[in-house]
Amino acid sequence: MLDVVVTGAGPAGARSAALCARAGLRTLLVERDPLPRDKCCAGGLLERAASLLDDPLPETVIEREISTVSVVHTSFREEFSLPKRAAVTVRRSAFDAYLVDRAVKAGAELWTPSRISKLREDAESVELTIDGRMVSTKALIIAEGATSRTASSLFGLYPGSDQGIGISMTCQLERDPGGHMEFHFLDTPLARFPFTFKFPLNGWMFATRGGANIGVVGKDLSAVIYRRGMEHMRKVVEERYGATSEAHVSAHPIPMRMRNPLHTRRCLLVGDAAGLTSPMSGEGMTNALKSASLASSAVEGMVSGTSTLKRYQRDVQAEILPILRASRFISPAAQWLIGVVDTPTLVKKMHGDPELVSTSLRISRGEEGWESLLRLVARRFPYLFFSSLT
Repeated sequence: MLDVVVTGAGPAGARSAALCARAGLRTLLVERDPLPRDKCCAGGLLERAASLLDDPLPETVIEREISTVSVVHTSFREEFSLPKRAAVTVRRSAFDAYLVDRAVKAGAELWTPSRISKLREDAESVELTIDGRMVSTKALIIAEGATSRTASSLFGLYPGSDQGIGISMTCQLERDPGGHMEFHFLDTPLARFPFTFKFPLNGWMFATRGGANIGVVGKDLSAVIYRRGMEHMRKVVEERYGATSEAHVSAHPIPMRMRNPLHTRRCLLVGDAAGLTSPMSGEGMTNALKSASLASSAVEGMVSGTSTLKRYQRDVQAEILPILRASRFISPAAQWLIGVVDTPTLVKKMHGDPELVSTSLRISRGEEGWESLLRLVARRFPYLFFSSLT
């Protein structure tokens, strides 16, 4: 009998497998698709996420180092030059393959491409049928993403009302965007009815080697709005960096709310399968890697008989849930503020606030949590609001 099976070889799954194997657990990592494979993802890896890995990423995995961030709203653009690297961009095919390689070198066995056809959990074990073979394990870590069939079979379908959509396009550009990351506010629905908390349509441009990852993310929007948003993003990027080429477009659901519960007696959820994406930005890499660490520790305790998987739920609620709650509050408030004030004035005032800029940078680097920004914004809100009214 195995100690743990991990299903899904994305960042959460591969990292979980590596940590379990390193702890001496007999570990099997199962991935349904041949590796390497592409995933719909912006490809931005904040320093706070990268710091959760054991070693610095090799140059072969890093596309660009990001040290300049722009905030864009209609015709307004404000650029923030940062004193330290805030993030890197990666291609998921290379990044995931790197993490899987680390898991295999740590001692995990890899089955790919492989599919699970049956699953049964009892008091003593979890039995899976993988490619027609019966496999028994003491624990199961599910890391199959937002549309995980395995998670649905154990925990029920993820609510569609809590799911957003991300559309991304990787492409080459005529002019190199440099180490640049752009965030575009494409819609501010909260301006039409203040404090109707909805996730609006936002866009991004993350520089890659000789090109960019361009995309939009939103929730409860029509296909027409997503299409127009992508057309707009492509247009503004081409106006600045030249024509796009070698474009590849893909789409993927994004969970906007944490599942509850996150575990059964012997199975648990990590990453997007657990719904740990930030409701502010749609960023999920940080919590994917963090949940992998918490999950592997919980499984190690369960296998050794020193704890149960309830530990995982408690750890996530203590270390990840407060961040999700803070970003869930900040996101609609920020969108509403942008919708009712003079945005250029607001962003310039934020740019001219050294404490606000440095706090945001420290958060991106993992040196502080979102709670710090929430407290700071709460103190600054009256000034930012009344001094930026149109």
